[in-house]
Amino acid sequence: MEVSARLKGARLSAQKARLVADQIRGKGVEEALELLNYSS
Repeated sequence: MEVSARLKGARLSAQKARLVADQIRGKGVEEALELLNYSS
């Protein structure tokens, strides 16, 4: 299953967003949410 999301107007640099996306890509939902809780 392939899922995508888009966020507009976020105060987040493209580089930071790419780093976070690379961390959670391929992870399960629970693990991805856990990682996102600790990313700032």
